[in-house]
Amino acid sequence: MMKEKFKYSNLKLLFFLLPVLYGCNTTRDSTLSRPYKHKTYAPKTEIFVPYSIQKELNQFKLRSWKYIVIHHSASDSGNADSIGKYHKNNRGWVNGLGYDFVIGNGSGSRDGQIEVGNRWNRQIDGAHAGNAEYNKFGIGICLIGNFEQTSPTKSQMSSLFYLINYLQKRCHIHKDNIIYHKTFKQTACPGKYFPYNEIEARFK
Repeated sequence: MMKEKFKYSNLKLLFFLLPVLYGCNTTRDSTLSRPYKHKTYAPKTEIFVPYSIQKELNQFKLRSWKYIVIHHSASDSGNADSIGKYHKNNRGWVNGLGYDFVIGNGSGSRDGQIEVGNRWNRQIDGAHAGNAEYNKFGIGICLIGNFEQTSPTKSQMSSLFYLINYLQKRCHIHKDNIIYHKTFKQTACPGKYFPYNEIEARFK
């Protein structure tokens, strides 16, 4: 019994002495004190833009553009074709669709789908602004939806960011000239629930 107690007390002493004998102390290795560097990755594209659209955007010789004008359709659904027919048949606009681009919300076209209008293809004046200056020099982008009642979808905003970024670079449009229909006309367009702060954060 005495031998067992003696062995036990020796073991306790050994566990106590080992850290001292082998240099275990509060001094940290210099390599451990260096902050860990996180790898950075390029952000993934938020929405896939088909090659056919990219090709269509790139194939035209551009006229002089000064502005990018953002609109909403003030309707729950629609697409470039349906709005174009309305503009031609009800508004009497011979060239149809008044906008240069339409971005779908999933009701009438795919959510986030970019449709290129006839006016952009032909590089002619728009009919979206109700103002001669902005029809002549403003690229009209219409997001399907009534943003007095709801917000654009995430895919719509991703497509809008892509399109604005593209047009800014290709047409040399200053960030201060990314504007809204209500910037120059007495209208709520593109609506109170449009995320203006996101545009400001990205492009202003």
